Amino acid sequence: MKLPRAYLSFLPVLLLALLALGSFSGCGENAITKATRVQREKYAALDNDSLVAYLTRNKYTNFTRTDKGVFIVPLTAGTGTSPIVNGSQARVQYIGRVLTVNQGVYGITTGAVPGKVFDSSFDNRTACGCATFTVGSGLVPGFSEGLTYLRKGSRALILIPSAQAYGPAGNGSGGIYPDSSLIFDVTVLDVSP
Repeated sequence: MKLPRAYLSFLPVLLLALLALGSFSGCGENAITKATRVQREKYAALDNDSLVAYLTRNKYTNFTRTDKGVFIVPLTAGTGTSPIVNGSQARVQYIGRVLTVNQGVYGITTGAVPGKVFDSSFDNRTACGCATFTVGSGLVPGFSEGLTYLRKGSRALILIPSAQAYGPAGNGSGGIYPDSSLIFDVTVLDVSP
């Protein structure tokens, strides 16, 4: 049986798709998928160690660690009656700093260094020095997750592992290296549903 020419032109696309899914690797994981998984596991361990070291060095003992590895250190208790939820509008003041930098791994020599402020609501020239976000939408995932542990009036540090920050892509516009962890000092001014 001879296949029509239209079927033959589709064959290379099908093979590439199957290879990308790992269908021919024997164990379901191709080289790219495996390298990505190994990198994530490596940085998850490195990030956790560096975040715990930061907490220990600064004598923070009252903190929460989420399942995704984000640490929330409460500094001021909030007056709100319930925690922030995804979809809420949160008006916050914040300063974002780079906590760890993995430049040696990538051979990069320019960009944000540990401790450097890469973003701040105080720079946006509003009367309140604040910004309003829809929690869970378009934010650094770890920042959104950290906000869900806060209430109106809360102030906290949110320590974010690289996988919950900008991951292996980094943030070129912020000068943040790939696989760098972040820390935000956040004060929640107001929350609305």
